Formats: sequence, C-alpha cells, structure tokens
Amino acid sequence: MMRDFNGTDRPGAGQIAILGGSAEARDLAQQLGARARLWLPARDRVTGQGRARQTGFAEWASGASALIIAPHPCDVESLRLGASMAGALSIPHLTLMRPAWRPSRRDHWVSVRTVREAARHIPVGARVLVTLGRPVLPEMSAFRHAHAFVRQLSRHNRVFPLRHGRFLHGDPPFTVAHEITVMRRFRIDAVLTRNAGGTGGWPKVAAARALGLPVYMIARERVPTGPTVSRVEDAVRWSEAALWLDV
Repeated sequence: MMRDFNGTDRPGAGQIAILGGSAEARDLAQQLGARARLWLPARDRVTGQGRARQTGFAEWASGASALIIAPHPCDVESLRLGASMAGALSIPHLTLMRPAWRPSRRDHWVSVRTVREAARHIPVGARVLVTLGRPVLPEMSAFRHAHAFVRQLSRHNRVFPLRHGRFLHGDPPFTVAHEITVMRRFRIDAVLTRNAGGTGGWPKVAAARALGLPVYMIARERVPTGPTVSRVEDAVRWSEAALWLDV
C-alpha cells in the first residue's frame, strides 16, 4: 500500500523516492507499493497544484536508490527542485509528466506565457472565464479592461479584487455539459487557463471549442529535468530496472 510523506517514512536503499503532486504520481506509487515512497508538496486547495517548498526534501530522499519527478505539470517550483535534487543526490532519476493539450483545427487558442501577456490580447469588455486559482489574483490587475469570472474551488466570502467580474465557486469534477452551461449563463467570451494536460481540466477547453470561444492558453514553462516519460506504465518499467541495477 502507498504511504504518503509523514516526516519519518523516508525511502531507503532499494526504494524509489517520488516527488509527487500529480495524479500520475499517486498512480505510480500505488503500483510500486512498498518499493516507493511519495513526497506530497504542500497543496494549494484552490488551484489543485502543489508547491514543494519544504527544505527537508533533500534529506528525506537522500537514502533512496532512484528519484522520479512527478509534480503537477504547471508546478515549476517543484520541477526545479526535482531537477536540482537529481543532480545533488547523484542517483538515477526520471520525470513523469502527462502530455500537454494540443489544439485541433476546431480550436481557437492564443498561446501566451503569462497572465499579463494574455490581458494584452483580450479585447476591452470581454467576459473571461479564468481558471488559474487564487495565487494568480495579484496579476489580475491587468484585467481592468475586461470582466473576469474567476473560478475558485473552495468557497469563501472574500471581496472580489477587480471592478468588473466575480468569483465562481464550484466543485470538481466538471463535465463538458456543466462548463457549457456556466459559459452560457455568464455570457463568457473567452477562457484563460494553463496547459495542464490530462482529463481533469479538459472539459472547459472542450466546452470553449463547442461554443466557438477563444482559449488563452498559458504554456508550460520548460524546465530541463532529464529523461522524461508520459505514461505511468513506462515509469513502472524504469523503476523496476533502476532497482534491479541497484541490487
């Protein structure tokens, strides 16, 4: 059975240290069982993303035979930590990351790098569904010219920080039908989101496609982390080989 990080359950010789934060990391840890230990970054309950700021990660992982870097694809901080630790620990390492979404001919995506860049492309008066989480709110000052409908996954009574728009509270998982209903109800003109990949966040992108709406897609920041696979089964095979070589 998989056991999450609890401060004492460190990986040892013959075990894989997994820097987690993604659904794939949990799946991998479940499949490896006692051969793996999973470190979970402090999770932001609003964005669903983790932040591996714990300075104790290096000490926790120091006895492992190998390292798999598998945080949320948009968690740049954890990816950088994993890459740094892979070099510092001098053990075999692998990155497990699900593929990014790719637009089809029916999609209208505008690829951007930041929220501020997206704001420069979004027309005056546009009504934008924003699914980036609470930490991005300070950057939303660039949206004074538009109406921002900011999704929050935890309910609260905070005052909306912009002149135009509001918070939209909701509980995942969301379906395409639900997202279409939301977009029609609030007369959404565009969607602003990150390219997280996977199935969980896809319904809003599919809904925008169905309604012919543009999606301002914040591209993933590229963090060199070494060898990478996109499927859990490939990471399992790599782990088995790494542990066999460590015998």
